[in-house]
Amino acid sequence: MRVASIVLGMAPVTPQQLASSRLVIAESVLRNEVDFRGYPHRHLAVVTRPRMASSSITQLLEAVEYLSHFGWELVSVTSATDSRMLYAFLRLR
Repeated sequence: MRVASIVLGMAPVTPQQLASSRLVIAESVLRNEVDFRGYPHRHLAVVTRPRMASSSITQLLEAVEYLSHFGWELVSVTSATDSRMLYAFLRLR
């Protein structure tokens, strides 16, 4: 499995970075720092940084809600066992 490094909350996410990693930080989505134009895949993962559990899920679902306006639908939400990272998996309708 190919994993791209992610710098949390830094520079805007280019279409090439997004296509390569298929993973985007929820905070970057909410700050409108992600260029989804030309995204070649049907599925996408959105991840939150570790923080208080309630604010992490809130931020994750805010990003999911925002993306739903652009044709993305939520498939699943899960957490990583070894960290407090939350992941939402979306599918383009």
